Amino acid sequence: MRLLALSATLLFLIGLHNTGFAQDVSIEGTYVLESRVLADGSVVKPPAIIGLYNIEAGYVNFNLAQSAPDGKVHSMSLVGVYTFTPAQFTQEIIYFSVNDEMGIGAQYDFENKSGSSPVTVKDGVIEFVFPPHDKVKGRFEGKKFTATRVDGAYIDNWKKVD
Repeated sequence: MRLLALSATLLFLIGLHNTGFAQDVSIEGTYVLESRVLADGSVVKPPAIIGLYNIEAGYVNFNLAQSAPDGKVHSMSLVGVYTFTPAQFTQEIIYFSVNDEMGIGAQYDFENKSGSSPVTVKDGVIEFVFPPHDKVKGRFEGKKFTATRVDGAYIDNWKKVD
């Protein structure tokens, strides 16, 4: 009986591997920002906006900078750690900085902030809201990553480069 149960489990796991399920449920990699679509439909592309997002081996490094037509610059950086399963994404931000063109100036935050968000996986598409701020929803599909601001301000289109 034990041998039968072990055989059934092994066949199930082999089936998961052969369908690509085990390989498809990953967000790891390095992504480069290709474009930002604003709420009014206008599109901003490099060099007016640049971004690099690396999420791998439990670490996160995110950098984004945008130059406005008036010459002001908005930038944001974060360093953190994460865990990812097909059911949950947890992120702890260790360092966060923002230089906001709205007159606030540069701000640096070394206070750890963390949170978790449920993950949805369906037909090779992985979706969740990025904690702890819960302002951006991520969608990973193949070599594409889309980050949508939940208030509708923008949609960022990223391409996986590794």
